[in-house]
Amino acid sequence: MMPYPIRPLILALGLAAGCQPTPAATPFAATLPAAPTVVSAAQAITAVPTANPLPTRTATLPPTLTFTPSPTPTLTPSPTITPTPTATLSPTPIASPTPTDPANDPNNTPAPTWTPPPPDSSAQIADHYRLRRPIAQGATNWVARTYPYGNTSGGRLQVHLGVDMENPRGTPVIAAADGAVLYAGDDAATLFGPKNTYYGNLVVLQHGFTDASGQPVFTLYGHMQRVDVQTGQMVKQGDQIGIVGDSGVAFGPHLHFEVRVGDAFNYRATRNPELWIYPYPTYGTLAGRVTDANGALLYDVTLQVKSSDISRYAFSYADDTVNPDPVFGENFVLGDLPANYYTVTVSDNGRLRFQQLIYVYPNRTTWLDVQLRP
Repeated sequence: MMPYPIRPLILALGLAAGCQPTPAATPFAATLPAAPTVVSAAQAITAVPTANPLPTRTATLPPTLTFTPSPTPTLTPSPTITPTPTATLSPTPIASPTPTDPANDPNNTPAPTWTPPPPDSSAQIADHYRLRRPIAQGATNWVARTYPYGNTSGGRLQVHLGVDMENPRGTPVIAAADGAVLYAGDDAATLFGPKNTYYGNLVVLQHGFTDASGQPVFTLYGHMQRVDVQTGQMVKQGDQIGIVGDSGVAFGPHLHFEVRVGDAFNYRATRNPELWIYPYPTYGTLAGRVTDANGALLYDVTLQVKSSDISRYAFSYADDTVNPDPVFGENFVLGDLPANYYTVTVSDNGRLRFQQLIYVYPNRTTWLDVQLRP
């Protein structure tokens, strides 16, 4: 994923991009998993049964022959031999071994200094995963981490109210769930963002489910090169609705994806999509709140989330204009984490403000309260 230069004219006018691509790197060294078949968050992965081996047949042995024993011969005793005395040798003294530095001793196995605690199943909260990833299988479906939901990319851009998935122009965009096409076309005349021609070519779907408060749920797909559906059309989850592009305010081809609740035309009616998208199998989501010692929410705080294998960064929301999910009440989310133990750390100018070991469970959201020390 190549970064794209910020156009001087846009900076001069104070316009910030709705979406910002990230550096060219896959989030993991391993081959990215394909998009999963949608399953329930609580559904376990069932192993393929092993076939029963064929029964072993017991061979029938031929009858054993009966032998008549021969008479035992009488042996003549041998003469007794007097042994020759063996000389006694004085033992050669063994030199004392030279002490070895334990750090250089290949046979030295130091005792473990830390053992992870058992996972805490109480860290689970009620999930509402209803959406699959909106990019066709085989393409990049990871969420760009340098400009996640509620973030400003280090203060360089306006608050992001969706997530980005960077792919080459022409990559198929698919419906995240069954629904009706509420709108399909460009936003030159119909306002969906802070100004017209912001999302460029877009599709908005209304789904048949609601949020916890009973409000309708919509998904928005922005910056497409081409729209392949029409307003009023019914689509199924996985149906192609367009292709990736960079129309509207976008630096480079990618899909901008939003979840809106209540009012599809309200730019501020968004929720964090990572709390709605099914995780990949064996991956989970971390969510929580960052507060001060008195419990007040803190904004724009950087959290390091590190396991024995990877290190990621999460960011609390930039300000109070970002909507938390009514079920979660979160102010930070980090998805696409392989299930594992992680140490979550917050530091301020070299001073440790928070540190805790947690376990991120697969196929669900793990909750963490981050209260910073004064």
